[in-house]
Amino acid sequence: MNESRGYGGACYGDSGGPNFVTVGGELVLAATTITGDGPCYATNVSYRLDTPSARGFLDEFVDLP
Repeated sequence: MNESRGYGGACYGDSGGPNFVTVGGELVLAATTITGDGPCYATNVSYRLDTPSARGFLDEFVDLP
């Protein structure tokens, strides 16, 4: 990443990392990183965790809100 130039995308190796959103003043895990672009500039491909398929899978392992 090159913060001095304003680039802030995901890089290869960031897969599985968290993507948070603030809801009601609290951080909520909203997605996980799947991949980024080669130079780590701007692309962050994420898998949303609020979809029915993701919630169905996660419900077996964690308490969901």
